[in-house]
Amino acid sequence: MTRDEKVMMYERGQANCYYKIGKLVDDLCDSILKESEALEDDEANRQVVLNHIDRIRKAHKMLLEA
Repeated sequence: MTRDEKVMMYERGQANCYYKIGKLVDDLCDSILKESEALEDDEANRQVVLNHIDRIRKAHKMLLEA
């Protein structure tokens, strides 16, 4: 296996990991939102949930940019 092939395999694996992490983040945020809706939280609690989701998404974006 050549060096270029190894690099391509590494990059594909890395991209796959980023995709899986992104999917997990999306699933987590969807789950939090559904749970919040199921509990029929008031608007203040809903805003807290949305703030947490926003922080999770920002952390994921920072991870991708690192």
